[in-house]
Amino acid sequence: MNFQFSIPSLPKTPQYSPNQLIQLAINLPDITISIPSVDKVLEVIEQGKADEVSKLDWVYCIHAKPQWDQQNIDRSCKTSAAIWKVAISNFWLQHQLLWRLALYYGDRQEQVLAQSLVESFDVFANSDLISQLLPVKIIKALRTTQAGRELAKIACEKRVNRTGLLNNIRDYLPVWIPLFTDFIEEITPYFTTISFPNHQQVKWLLICLDEMSNSQQIKAVNYLLTNVSNDIATNHSLLVDWLRNNYINGENWYKLSDPARQKLRDWIGGINYGDFQKLVNLILNRLDLQNFESNRLCSRRDFWANYSNRFERLRILLPKTSQIAIGYQIQGDVDLLEDDGSDPTEVCIFDFGEWFVVEFFRGRGSETRLFPKNSRNEQILFGKSTLSVKRIRCLGGDKHDHVYLWQVQEFSPTWLKNHGILPNPNTQPSRNPTAYQLQERQHKLERWKIEIERIEREARAYV
Repeated sequence: MNFQFSIPSLPKTPQYSPNQLIQLAINLPDITISIPSVDKVLEVIEQGKADEVSKLDWVYCIHAKPQWDQQNIDRSCKTSAAIWKVAISNFWLQHQLLWRLALYYGDRQEQVLAQSLVESFDVFANSDLISQLLPVKIIKALRTTQAGRELAKIACEKRVNRTGLLNNIRDYLPVWIPLFTDFIEEITPYFTTISFPNHQQVKWLLICLDEMSNSQQIKAVNYLLTNVSNDIATNHSLLVDWLRNNYINGENWYKLSDPARQKLRDWIGGINYGDFQKLVNLILNRLDLQNFESNRLCSRRDFWANYSNRFERLRILLPKTSQIAIGYQIQGDVDLLEDDGSDPTEVCIFDFGEWFVVEFFRGRGSETRLFPKNSRNEQILFGKSTLSVKRIRCLGGDKHDHVYLWQVQEFSPTWLKNHGILPNPNTQPSRNPTAYQLQERQHKLERWKIEIERIEREARAYV
């Protein structure tokens, strides 16, 4: 079988005349193509016409300046200084130079900027119009040997955490460079260098700690607790409260080092003892007490100072008369003591870890009671909104007197020690009493036992 194919016809190629194109080219204006060069830019700057330098020329100049410097070593620094002077009033040029300078210092990209521009930065940075700008301060920090510490200082001055600082500079500097990420670990070391931190600096520390990952925060808190002065706990209960809420209970507590845990116990105890001490002093100053009552309160205040490190929590209960006299001078967990006919007395409840200690300040009995720390006792002693003297005494517990010589080593301290409650380290024991003093104490103790039994019967009848 034979097949025949027909060849398709193709359109003829049009014959265009170039005359119109030639005429168009003749009518075009003369155009001079300007090739960027460092010399051209420097020449314009010397003529005082830096405003006429295009952005393209600036980009090329910054890019080519390292090679130009090699060929013009004697002029490299002077010309770079001139460029920085222009940048003082040229925001766009500022941005280009500072961005590259941050990369040079922060990301070790030494090829991004001529060495002469790096070395002449102070011509720009020391200008009165420029020196206080945040990006400039940060560049100065990046070029120090302790860049992270200096960045932390800047964040503290601005009262912002790491995220807040980066949000302030992300339009001006490359915020992804490692130093901007890593300086969060320098927050606590910087804070501990502040001799007398104020309230705002403590608040800044806390917003930084809240921003950290769990591992970063554990490391920071360990450093804080083992390196900062105890005075900060006395003056800044806000910090101690934050540490108590985040570390005294739960798994974070066990992630702290032993020295850090001990320091936190000391801090919390110091704050709580301070509230107790303040209460005693207010009672002494505001209430009309007899001498023996004042002496009794002073001895209690001084005695419990030896156990200040053990105060984990404190609850204060005041009779109506004391609450009126003291007013709102006491902060913390303070409640009104229900009137049940008992002698007027203030009551303090101490949480000592495994034990609750209840201290009756005044009146007949005026004892210390010790209760094991369990859910029932905790609910009653720290949970109930209303308590009375008789209700507390009806709970029972182990009790100790406050009669003559109660605070010497053989009596109350030994009683506490037998329950695992030890005084602060380096506490000096009291001197041994004489035989006559012991006999006098025994006589008064017998009368106290009779009195406390009568009071407890009254309490049981009331409840």
